[in-house]
Amino acid sequence: MRRIVKALRCDFEISGRPAWGYGLICALGVCLPLLLGVLSGHVHEGAATALGGYLAVFGDAPGLPYGERVRKLLLATVVVTLGVGLGGLIQPYPWPAAVVVGLVAAASVYWAVLGIPAVLAVVLAYFAPSGLSLPLHMAVTAAGGLLVTLLVVVVWSVRRLQPLHRALRKAGTAVADLLASEGRTSLSDESRELLQRQAGIAQKDAARAFSLYRVSDEDANENDRSPERLLATLTRVLHETVALRVLRAAAAAADIGTGWTDELDEAVEALALALREAVTSGSSAAVPEALAAAKRFADRREEIRRDVNADGEGLTGVVLLGQICRGLDRIGMAVRSVAQQTAEGLDVAVRLPRFGRPGKPVFTTGSDPIRRGLATIMAMGLMLLVHEHYAKWFVVTVTVSLRPAYQDTVDRVLLRVLGTAVGAMGAALVLAIAPGLFYLILFIGICAALGFALRGSCYGCWAMFSTPLSLMLSDFSLPLSWDAAVARVALTVAGGALALLFARLLWPRENRALLTHRIVDMLEKHASLVRSLADQGPGEVRAKVDSAADAADRLTESLDRLDKEPGGSAPRRLRDAVTAAQRLRDNALTLLAVPPPGEEPGPTAAVLDMVADRLERVAEAVRAERPEEPPDDLDSVLDELGAYVDGLAARRMDELAEGAADRMTGVREGIRHAAAAQPPLRGLSAEAVQLASLSAPRR
Repeated sequence: MRRIVKALRCDFEISGRPAWGYGLICALGVCLPLLLGVLSGHVHEGAATALGGYLAVFGDAPGLPYGERVRKLLLATVVVTLGVGLGGLIQPYPWPAAVVVGLVAAASVYWAVLGIPAVLAVVLAYFAPSGLSLPLHMAVTAAGGLLVTLLVVVVWSVRRLQPLHRALRKAGTAVADLLASEGRTSLSDESRELLQRQAGIAQKDAARAFSLYRVSDEDANENDRSPERLLATLTRVLHETVALRVLRAAAAAADIGTGWTDELDEAVEALALALREAVTSGSSAAVPEALAAAKRFADRREEIRRDVNADGEGLTGVVLLGQICRGLDRIGMAVRSVAQQTAEGLDVAVRLPRFGRPGKPVFTTGSDPIRRGLATIMAMGLMLLVHEHYAKWFVVTVTVSLRPAYQDTVDRVLLRVLGTAVGAMGAALVLAIAPGLFYLILFIGICAALGFALRGSCYGCWAMFSTPLSLMLSDFSLPLSWDAAVARVALTVAGGALALLFARLLWPRENRALLTHRIVDMLEKHASLVRSLADQGPGEVRAKVDSAADAADRLTESLDRLDKEPGGSAPRRLRDAVTAAQRLRDNALTLLAVPPPGEEPGPTAAVLDMVADRLERVAEAVRAERPEEPPDDLDSVLDELGAYVDGLAARRMDELAEGAADRMTGVREGIRHAAAAQPPLRGLSAEAVQLASLSAPRR
């Protein structure tokens, strides 16, 4: 019970700022047809138009660019209109109608384009009173969707770039937070990893937002590409920040003291402050101080280098500090570039949407479409036996509440029942004290404004306000009384019980097989990443980093699904394997940032090949469900790497004694690579061994 109360409290918390302007637009789109219908004496037409707009707005996504939102709204309008037509066609045939509605419910899961609005349109049209002819009903439904679309587009001229700017600002702030965390040594590794995940997600969201503005290589001018350049710059800062974390830990373990850490913290915090100001306000005022702080750290490193040259101790640590200096310089240049780009302004030219060949449809696999279809058919069958006008709420509750995961279904049922009870009591009160149509329109407007404003930040509030809203809209042209609200609550509770029953009896059992496939995919993608570090360019390596991260995210998604199934529990070792994979990618990015090897390549390539081989062998063992093969001689190769670095250090000290401190000799070039590459190589190897051990089949 305590867990349920805690979950409900979280679901009714408002996260983020409510979209009050958006709520008012939706309220206008719903109430304007109702008001015009009442004033003109065409109540049925006004109610059908308002309901069409209400269902079409389910296809809207306020955070996306306006071009994409219009496309989604128009597509939702078409789907809802066709759903209303199908519901009217099957109205005279009750038992075949149950099968048709079930098939539509299954198709709405199988093909995401249809979604819940398609099912709602068919169900509500089937149970609706026959006040309009079918062609007229479809026409006014389409008019409602077009009206909502028009209202959304009205503010396009002044808010066209707001979604893109918001996404870029969020991405830049997340990267700045991650960079600032590297200047706080007291922050835990878990907190840093969380900040890194948030920065990665924000970067992907910003890239997706920019892609929706339909800027192509053929017709894009230099200004059109400014958001893309900003994203590339933020990505460089993100990767350099990850490398900085690994190199700092290695330098702290070297024999060079700790006097340099304060200067490094000041430089990192100053760079993070300058980056945050640049992306939030377009100001470059903090950039000179940030670059000066980075210069002070470079001066401190030079003092340490001179001391090393004098006594011959800590050469490897000085090389690591030199690599940290180069990383700070790259971050500083990137921050200055961000400040310049934001000061100049980020814009994308206005273009009309292009109506090219439609993309390949995306379909959902698994058993969830079958579950949704069977549950909807049973709900329809039970309600056909009852022959109750309000039976549609039973069917709608079953369809909307049933989720792919069992625990999600439980949470959705609890929220929907609670929200319905609160909303229905409000509706009953309004029906009792203000039965006139104008009072109902006012009440509908209030519910629409509050519901849609809170829809993106509080699902519990949305369920509470959408209940009376849908109740009034679907039955607006009927004489209602307080017993309509009571019937809605009872049927919602019954529908939720049926949804829970189907979720429990027919929960999907393919998750474990999918889990095996995704473990193999994650291992193979990380093996490919490690192997690419030896001979591929930075662009190809970063692409493989993204591919490996996506594979790890898919495994995490499967683990989350498994945790939500009845009796299911994701193995803790696989959660730890995902964490190890994240650290492996961090070390790969660090290795990518170090200088390339000189004339003597050393054992770097051999280490990378052995690590990739081990991951590939474990992937094959997981696929074949057999124990892992005996380990290789990776440890001995790592020992050779350490001996190789020590040998280069000794040779470099001989050169220093001979007066070659300022010459770029082959030995100096080799030690710059080997000493800086040794920590990420050791870290990469250790995380690969842990990843292999955690992912391997159990004996």
